[in-house]
Amino acid sequence: LRWMIQKDLLGQDMFLLVDPDHFGRRLCAAFCEVIGRGWQYLLLSQDSTEADLKQRREISNNSVVFVDAPPVIAALHGHVLVLDGVHRVERNVLPSLNNLLENREMPLADGRFLMHPDRFDALL
Repeated sequence: LRWMIQKDLLGQDMFLLVDPDHFGRRLCAAFCEVIGRGWQYLLLSQDSTEADLKQRREISNNSVVFVDAPPVIAALHGHVLVLDGVHRVERNVLPSLNNLLENREMPLADGRFLMHPDRFDALL
């Protein structure tokens, strides 16, 4: 937990791989409580697709609306993202996940494009 807090204070990212038990989730919950940030949880399986990382379409009041997935919510609100089962995901999903985690970029189905704030400021 101390190491995680040090990484956060330095503004560095973390990618923790833990055994498939509740310890990893408890550790993440404790970390988020200490630093005062929310967290988003996404359970991945071999059936997970790239669309599961982005948005899904829902019908509401006879119109289609896009609902953000946990990785998008985490990126937009500065939450910690907990990905459970990364080792099970198909290879074609990993590039999209890597682009979000490493480059902070992701095109969304509703026309928005997620981009790191520093990179956006540099464009201006």
